[in-house]
Amino acid sequence: MSSRARFLSLLLPAVSLCFAMVLGLPWAAYVPDAGYYRLLALGQRGAVPAPFSARILGPAIAGWLGRSTGLGVDTGFLLLGIVCLVALLALIAGLLWSWRAPTAIFAAIFLMPFWVDIFHDYYLPDLLHAAILAAILLCLWFGSTAAALLLLFPAYLARESTLLVALCLVFACWRRVRLRHAVIGVLAIFCAGLVSRHYGQGGPASVHGLGGGAYILGKFFWSFFKNFLGLPLWSNTLPECGPIWKTALPGGHHLGAIREVGLCEPSIWGPARLLIAWFGIFGIGPSLAFALWRKLISPASATDQRLPGQLIVFRFCMLYGLISILMTPLLGASADRLVEYGWPFFFVVVPWFVASNYDLRGIRTSAMVLLHLVTCWLAWFGFRQPPSYLFAGLAVVALNCVSYAVLKRFGAGLGKA
Repeated sequence: MSSRARFLSLLLPAVSLCFAMVLGLPWAAYVPDAGYYRLLALGQRGAVPAPFSARILGPAIAGWLGRSTGLGVDTGFLLLGIVCLVALLALIAGLLWSWRAPTAIFAAIFLMPFWVDIFHDYYLPDLLHAAILAAILLCLWFGSTAAALLLLFPAYLARESTLLVALCLVFACWRRVRLRHAVIGVLAIFCAGLVSRHYGQGGPASVHGLGGGAYILGKFFWSFFKNFLGLPLWSNTLPECGPIWKTALPGGHHLGAIREVGLCEPSIWGPARLLIAWFGIFGIGPSLAFALWRKLISPASATDQRLPGQLIVFRFCMLYGLISILMTPLLGASADRLVEYGWPFFFVVVPWFVASNYDLRGIRTSAMVLLHLVTCWLAWFGFRQPPSYLFAGLAVVALNCVSYAVLKRFGAGLGKA
């Protein structure tokens, strides 16, 4: 890596940090669910329903920072967010540096509005969990398997979806790690589960009167109908619209506090936001993945020279990233935030295969990076202009189609010898 490339690889994460803090700071306290985490930081655990009450790590650190500085929990969350953002930028830059990623890759990743969004949600556990996950990946990359699996403990205390991380690691690490290292991971998850369960008890029931598996299953159905089908569901506990059809549950039965269910008027709101999330948050990443899909599903030619830990990282990031992206319609209404859980696929796997299969120099590469940044910033602005959801969704799909066509048309010219 030349001195100029080395300078840019240091400058771009610093630029990302600056614009993320400038654009992401306003209105952070008004993010949905932020109030629950603020209550946890204030020690009012009994006022927070599950599953929020079990996500104790971030609020505990923010509360401690607020008390230690005497500036209050809001400043505590801000300080924690800044530390986690710096750590996440440094860790992902470290992963890219480890295989000497070209400058074009650094520009494509660190000039995205992804960093603005994830910092804007610093009250939520997403930023802390992402930083821990990036640390896990870096430890695996350099062969520190025990340290990586031990980090599952704080990751689970930050967010219980670490269970998916653990399951994907089982697949990625299968027959590639020693048994004693696997035991460390199992114990880390088990102990974190006990701690999380202890702190998650005693909170009030949700407005639906459901908890645990029933709540999660209900959320899956509600989210799928709203985000994918454009048919928002209605219930007597969630009267967010005037239903066009409703009925009482048969036989006088009820699900928790739910006694009536129905359908709201069809809305393009959910599907349009899903389009923007899938095809815009990560720019032209989807078109690059489609163009390289044969190599992604048969990666031996690109990874056969990698160390065992690096193979584990590739396998994990592909599986975890794709599952996170495809599950977005099932997880809630915030499609833009939820699809960002799939960053390991677009920040680790896709860049590696792009750099391995294309010569990232010259005007064509610069044009593709520009197209990528236009796509993801268009999605960012589109999410903030509700009347333009459908236009923005169709626009980012079109830009990905253009990118795919260009890659197919000029792929031979861009390919490495």
